[in-house]
Amino acid sequence: MADVVTGFPLATLGRKKVEKRRRQEKDVRVHNRLSALLWVDQGLALAQVAQLLGVCPRTVHNWLELYQRGGLERLCALEYQGDPG
Repeated sequence: MADVVTGFPLATLGRKKVEKRRRQEKDVRVHNRLSALLWVDQGLALAQVAQLLGVCPRTVHNWLELYQRGGLERLCALEYQGDPG
């Protein structure tokens, strides 16, 4: 896994959509994912983004893959079900 992601520029319209969604988002987990996407687009390394968000670089990499495979909706979907008790 590379520390800096190359070939990941967001189109201007895509960036605006991500920024708008981040402003409206109330769930901090989704807000962090969107922030990571924007910061990587600005050229920050995965390790830097991970440190800012308090997660491991692999998590940031996984978020980028979610976005690349399924777009904004997939990135913002929280599919973790948790322990049913």
